[in-house]
Amino acid sequence: MSSKKGSRLLAYFGVPVVFCAIGYLVFFLALQPVWGTLTAYAGFFFSDKAPDFNPELTNIYDPNAEKPQLKNDSTSKWVDARDIKFPLSGEQYGKISCERIGLDAPVYWYDSDDILEVGAGQSLISLLPGFGRSIILAGHNTTFFNCLQNIQVGDVIKFGTNYGDYEYTITSLKPIMAADLEKLLLNTVGREQEELILYTCYPFYPTVDQVEDRFVVFANRTAGPDVKWKE
Repeated sequence: MSSKKGSRLLAYFGVPVVFCAIGYLVFFLALQPVWGTLTAYAGFFFSDKAPDFNPELTNIYDPNAEKPQLKNDSTSKWVDARDIKFPLSGEQYGKISCERIGLDAPVYWYDSDDILEVGAGQSLISLLPGFGRSIILAGHNTTFFNCLQNIQVGDVIKFGTNYGDYEYTITSLKPIMAADLEKLLLNTVGREQEELILYTCYPFYPTVDQVEDRFVVFANRTAGPDVKWKE
């Protein structure tokens, strides 16, 4: 009898423990690609100059203002993060442009409906230019991002910020189902590369019976300083 009771106890308690352990392991492995991004976010948001939140739309971008001094090391030119004025939620901190297609849009930190009425809004799951991670911008296909219908691989998008000027070269573009957008964007934030991602509703001129999907543009950084945290 004692042997049977022992087997029952093992079944009742041991099996759930094993399944829990497997579940935690799967969860850890699934999140492993984004640990680097989470670490970057920690430094970004918890520094003594981390961004705050502001309900008003304001502007810290002046293309003619003096930028922080560039520093040099053996591999790149870079800006000290302590010299940057980080944007608050609802603040314009930059502008994107592409002369060939007529793109000219102010860039705001956050992507609320109010912001998308006046420019391109940046998703808070992404980082600023220079941090070596994804920069995700949304815009309306009826206004600022309407010109994306004419963009081509190889086009260059200029991205001026309040701390430096960047360029991103288009590598690919594609329409996707709206339901797939969130998964696609979450997959990009764990990549250890700096990629500018623009997205808008698609098609650009829908008929009544067409379902709105999304048009996504991908571009890699080809110019501009790194941003580094230095002691």
